[in-house]
Amino acid sequence: MSDTPQGFCLQGTEKIYPNSGVLVTSNTAVVDMEIPELQPGEILAKTLYTGICGSDNSASIGKANFDWVQRPRIIGHEFSAEVLTLGPGDHGDVKVGDIFTPLAMLGCRDEECPACSVSKWNLCPSKQIIGFHRNGGFGQQVVLESDRVVPLMDGLTPAQGALVEPLSIITNALYNKCNIKPGDDVVVTGCGIIGLMSAEVARASGARVAITGIAQDRDTRLKRAKERGFITLEVSPENPLAAQLKAGIKDDQGVPFGDHQADGKIDLAIECSGVPQVLSEAISVVRPEGDICVIATYGQDVKINATHLTRTSLNMRGSMGSCRDDYMAAMKLMTTGIFPAEHYTDLYDFADVTKAFEDSITAKNVKAVVKMN
Repeated sequence: MSDTPQGFCLQGTEKIYPNSGVLVTSNTAVVDMEIPELQPGEILAKTLYTGICGSDNSASIGKANFDWVQRPRIIGHEFSAEVLTLGPGDHGDVKVGDIFTPLAMLGCRDEECPACSVSKWNLCPSKQIIGFHRNGGFGQQVVLESDRVVPLMDGLTPAQGALVEPLSIITNALYNKCNIKPGDDVVVTGCGIIGLMSAEVARASGARVAITGIAQDRDTRLKRAKERGFITLEVSPENPLAAQLKAGIKDDQGVPFGDHQADGKIDLAIECSGVPQVLSEAISVVRPEGDICVIATYGQDVKINATHLTRTSLNMRGSMGSCRDDYMAAMKLMTTGIFPAEHYTDLYDFADVTKAFEDSITAKNVKAVVKMN
């Protein structure tokens, strides 16, 4: 590591459309960092591996749902790190040399806060997200509150540690918001890493899973899903999910997927694409009293057929972030091999961090993880 740490910095706010001819990383730059003096309760850490999240991509191309992020900002909230220095104050069990992943969301910690009082910082209205509210894991060094520290489980590598946070989002959503039963037919809409993780955890819960993508996902993300044995569906305005289910889909054993007597209706839709039309359509493909779990966020309001929602008694639930218990569940899924992190990870060196973001934004990788030092 050089004497002056560097970081991948979000700077501009221009709205960039991939494939428009504008460089998708125009709003960003690699910059030299100034490390501030540690405040009480803070630590300085050396980042080891950092993953690119879809929200990092959205902020980088100026999507409206991330225009609240102040610039300049070193982004990144999915990472592993090593404690270098403890600042003033009490740090509990945290010590120099610890390898950890941070809680992305830190609540106000007021004992009167309904969320923080039950340790659900992800639901605190005043939560601070590392990489958005303060500099994050795409810096070669990072200052953060020691309360965020979650030590990596034995057997978990630092590279795997960069995937704990996104997988924790899935454990929260699927274990706390979805009632998956063995034999359920589940469609995951969107084949980014959140969708792929959802597919893996849903299958581990006993479901049969199909995952959707678009034409540009065919040779990378859908291919990676197919290699894991999932039903893969390429969707388009001309060939939407509802039409494909109605026409009939079969798994690798030739067994019909979905209720073939009811237009292929499914038990659960997990929406991970962030495309408003996809959520609108999802309501039409779920059986009566079935479930819709929404993990994605959207850059605009989404129109839904609320009358259909009522008349079919559908259950639609959102899921926001994760808390410490979800991190522990996520690490267990990786250490036991239930979630195969290496199958979905594409590693880059920090010298190629801009390329990693370009590939991620244009869907040329599955899960970009950058070796920071």
